[in-house]
Amino acid sequence: MSSVASASAARTRSVSDLHRWALESASYRSANSDNHAAVRELSRRHEHATRQEDQVLGGRVALDRLLVDDEPDRNLRVQKVVDLSLLKNKLVEIAQRTRHELLSLHSGEAPSEEAFVSAQRTDRELVERGVRLRIVYPLEFAKLSRVRDYTETMQGYGAEFQFADAVPYRIIVSDGVRAVVPIVRGQRSEGAIITGEPALVSGLRHLAHGIFRSGRKLRDVDPAAPGGRPSELELEVIRAMSLGLADEAAARRLAVSERTFRRYVAQVYERLGATTRFQAGVRAVERGWI
Repeated sequence: MSSVASASAARTRSVSDLHRWALESASYRSANSDNHAAVRELSRRHEHATRQEDQVLGGRVALDRLLVDDEPDRNLRVQKVVDLSLLKNKLVEIAQRTRHELLSLHSGEAPSEEAFVSAQRTDRELVERGVRLRIVYPLEFAKLSRVRDYTETMQGYGAEFQFADAVPYRIIVSDGVRAVVPIVRGQRSEGAIITGEPALVSGLRHLAHGIFRSGRKLRDVDPAAPGGRPSELELEVIRAMSLGLADEAAARRLAVSERTFRRYVAQVYERLGATTRFQAGVRAVERGWI
């Protein structure tokens, strides 16, 4: 085997288990947000997951590590691009090279009218050459007429749209071989991470598809209805369950009785269509809650 092939095989082995790869990062292990802690604990218990759940979880912890690490893993095909003009050129190149599927998750602020005008030419060009264009917006975007108008227009050309409860991160996956994860601090863009590492791209694609599956078509969304984001109480319950806390500890964390906490758990089960606490945690990941 050549040295190049050996290096490639070693690299593939090093990231074949995305859970292990993510938890090898000291930066990720020490990331102290409630969501990071909840997702890490779900990852540590991923042997309880179905194959589909495991793929989604693997993609999520990989995403977390990519965003938390100051510098990309040098053993992998991962590039951090902070020059915004260079990033713009790379995104154009990725769109031009896409032949089969472009999957795009939008988070943060809804695109402006000007952004939609600019995007429509590129998006039409993609679908007209046979690319399956799949876009996910947060459910709250459906309240905006410019989003509804763009969705309806592009659906007429063959693009597919879903509206998810929440979309906490931006992901673009091209043909299942390239992925882009923009880096956003507050409302400011700080570049993006671009990867062609097969295991990472596969994980991110599974995560993006999980959120796409969890969404609703525009025709099924009532713009006048409340948004789909979970309440702060629902988030606290999900985090407590995902951390594997006993009822006593979880109730103490939420400053409620154990009986009340179990009632909250039942309500979250019903909303997520889950039957176990682990499954509820994974479905919260799929729906962009955490």
